[in-house]
Amino acid sequence: MDDDDLSEVRERKKRALVQEHGLGAPAAPVYVDGSQNFEQTVAAHEVVLVHYYADGGAGQRLHPVVESVANETLAAVAKVNVVHHQKLALEQGIESTPTFEVYADGECEERVRGQVEKAELVELVEEYTAF
Repeated sequence: MDDDDLSEVRERKKRALVQEHGLGAPAAPVYVDGSQNFEQTVAAHEVVLVHYYADGGAGQRLHPVVESVANETLAAVAKVNVVHHQKLALEQGIESTPTFEVYADGECEERVRGQVEKAELVELVEEYTAF
C-alpha cells in the first residue's frame, strides 16, 4: 500500500467517524424554504454549499451532482428554488442559475455561476472543510 492509498483509507475512516457521531452535515441536500430557513441553515453548519436553481433550467439538471456532493463531503448542501423564493434570491443578489455559494462560519466565501463539474464543487467545498 502506497502513501496515496493510505491517505485515502484514513480520509474514508475520518469521514465515517464524523458521520457516525453526528458531527458532519446532512448526507442529503436541505431544501430552503424562505429567508429565515436560509439563515438558520447557514448558521447551523460550519460549511454550506448553496445551490440556486430554477425549475427546468440547467441548475435542475445538476441535482444528481449536488446530491452526490452532499453525500461525499462534510459540507451541508442547501438548495434554493429561485422561482419559489424570488425574494431570497434578490436578497442574495442571485442574477442567474445555476449559481453556487460556499458559506464558512456563516459568511459567504465563494460564488460560482453557471454549470460546473462535480469535481470542481467537491474541490471548492473541501477548501473549507479540511480538518
